Amino acid sequence: MTLLPLYQERRIRMEGASNVRDLGGYPTSFGRHVRRGVFFRADSLHRLTERDQEELVGRGVRSVIDLRHARELQESENVFASSGRLAYHNVSLFNPADTATTDLGRLGDLYVDMLENRRQPLLRVFELLSADPREAVLFHCAAGKDRTGVIAALLLELAGVAHEVIVADYAMTAACLTPLMEELRRTRPESVSAELYERFLGAEPEEMEKMLAHLAGRYDGAEEYLMSIGLAPEQVEGLKKKLLGA
Repeated sequence: MTLLPLYQERRIRMEGASNVRDLGGYPTSFGRHVRRGVFFRADSLHRLTERDQEELVGRGVRSVIDLRHARELQESENVFASSGRLAYHNVSLFNPADTATTDLGRLGDLYVDMLENRRQPLLRVFELLSADPREAVLFHCAAGKDRTGVIAALLLELAGVAHEVIVADYAMTAACLTPLMEELRRTRPESVSAELYERFLGAEPEEMEKMLAHLAGRYDGAEEYLMSIGLAPEQVEGLKKKLLGA
């Protein structure tokens, strides 16, 4: 699958962020398309300009879910955290510094580990995503790749988007992050080796493929997984309607 047209079509140009994208527009197995302007994925929002903020508000974003750890919030505060312009929620999915102390050989292992060992925060994220069917939501982490990528993949899988398309959406992050690579390298936690950190900066398709294979093999997809972590059936159905329309 050619990534460039998909990347150009969904990327939202920002002065203070590099990886802001509309999750909508993808075809689904139901013969429909994921709705545009409903869910947005992004990297860190701490450098958004006033124009950037107006752009997101103008696109209907009314709620922001920040997936970063407390240490990251202290170093790079989200511009919406105390502005009052949007509803702001912080749900930490993991501490990047902890990757040095876990037995994870690759990013795909990290994503599977998140599914199995971060069930409560993931439940909270999906409760927020399903809270208001009329509300556009933006979710983000530091690079908009790992934590954000897992949430995006679960949403797209729930909507019936083909796995190869979900993988392509994930891999687009590599192109988006090119301007940020040096900054990301400077923020490497001291507890994480340079070699490991460099490997974890990538967005290779096989990493997301591993997570999706686990999701399909153990849960038969996102719907069963979300209900297994505690999302109510009516919330799951509400999310599907939000993704696809009534």
